[in-house]
Amino acid sequence: MNRKSLYDDILAVGAGCALFGIGLSLFLTPCGVILGGASGVAVLIHRYIPLPVGVGIILVNLPLLLFSVRITGWRGMTRTVLGVLAASVSTDIWALLPAAVDDPLLGAVFGGAIMGAGGALMLPRGVTTGGTDLAAYLICKKWKRCKVGTAILLIDTVIVSGAAVLSGNFSGIIHSAAAITAYSVALDTVMGSMGRAKLSLIISEKHVEIGNAIMRDICRGITVLNGRGWFTGSDRSVILCVVKRSELFALKSLVRAVDPAAFLIISDAAQVLGQGFEME
Repeated sequence: MNRKSLYDDILAVGAGCALFGIGLSLFLTPCGVILGGASGVAVLIHRYIPLPVGVGIILVNLPLLLFSVRITGWRGMTRTVLGVLAASVSTDIWALLPAAVDDPLLGAVFGGAIMGAGGALMLPRGVTTGGTDLAAYLICKKWKRCKVGTAILLIDTVIVSGAAVLSGNFSGIIHSAAAITAYSVALDTVMGSMGRAKLSLIISEKHVEIGNAIMRDICRGITVLNGRGWFTGSDRSVILCVVKRSELFALKSLVRAVDPAAFLIISDAAQVLGQGFEME
């Protein structure tokens, strides 16, 4: 990674964490809205125990992170750990300011949208705030037939329903649904503006190993094209693969890990239709 790319990543992740903290501390938490995930559990704990929400996010994520490290190793979890810590610090810093709104519905819509925009800046760079995404990943690792989207939906449903039962405020489910919807719409909109899909061409002598790794770790299909180097006159296999914007960092990391000398070409895909990309 060159210095400019590193600075771009730092700025984007910093802005994403700031938006995460603003949405959670100035909108959702003061209005008592549970979004789901680790932040939702942390807000729920904050209701009954005087524990800062940011600290709660770290405590909720800690067992998930430790378990994930056993599976992927520290190298694979570095960005997630940094994302959790940065988002938690941001959350507690913004909590020092007064609430932006006091209406639960407004807090849910604006808070969810702001957090979604923050997540959209972090996800394409391989940074997450743990929570539901991490738990869903671990579940899908254990039960191969379970889809990540389904696991996330089930986990958030349990968290939101549990919060309603504990508080006795079932109208809060409506506010939570509004926050989750606003979060999803903002996430898709911001990431869509950056290009939803990326077309990659990978030229490497280790194309078999790279292809197997893409199928196994990213779960994306590949096409192998026959090519020939004009200068060398030798035959080469070229891997063609389309991934979502949020999967691009994982693809680049995977290729570099298998073959640091691989030649990788990445461009925007204006429209992709097919399995895994319907309605993109």
